[in-house]
Amino acid sequence: MAVERMRPSTDAERRLVIDALASVVAGLAKCFGPNTEIVLHDLAKPEESIVAIANGKLSGRTVGSSIISGPFGDVGLKKLIAGDMNEVNEPRTIVDGYKTRTRTGLELESTSILLRDNEGTAYAAICVNADRSKMRELKALILELANEQQQADDPGEGGALSVEEIVTEIIDTSIKATGKTVGQMQKEDKMEAVRNMSLRGLFMIRSSVDVAAASLGISRFTVYSYLEQIKSASK
Repeated sequence: MAVERMRPSTDAERRLVIDALASVVAGLAKCFGPNTEIVLHDLAKPEESIVAIANGKLSGRTVGSSIISGPFGDVGLKKLIAGDMNEVNEPRTIVDGYKTRTRTGLELESTSILLRDNEGTAYAAICVNADRSKMRELKALILELANEQQQADDPGEGGALSVEEIVTEIIDTSIKATGKTVGQMQKEDKMEAVRNMSLRGLFMIRSSVDVAAASLGISRFTVYSYLEQIKSASK
């Protein structure tokens, strides 16, 4: 089939496709304008998956940033983690029309396109994140001119975080979400923390299992055991 011939079957072919896509990222950004971020991920190296990015100021990311450094609420990432993207009969999957939020509080409209090889494995992703805040800013200005009190959260200054900082943030947030200290946590609490970490894509980073285990006071084996139980319960 013609579609099958378009799906790479070797590392070299996957690399050619990714290199070709990287060359058009800047051109796409010029078409969409400065308020739209275009990102290309190489899913074979999640710790530094971004191989090309335009208008990265929106999310504070650069080439070499991790796949888990993206906006909160990334539906495409969640589907990838869950394995829902392995549709062997389709060379690509488009997930569109969902909202995400950057670490500085900026809301974006996002679309993800995942490309798969001939075995159905996702090997690259193109993500488009658009800032549609201009209308909200105009509304706020009108309210201000009308002397109506308008409260707006100051997102503050934010920059790109390292993979280690993101791993630490995900682990700390997941533990705090249980409402208990590690010393107070029972097995079910620790399993819930591991579930939250998994949903954020933490375990795509190879070294994160050891960090999570140490933070929870459990073994690496126990983390994997929890992940298996969580996976089985979700079926």
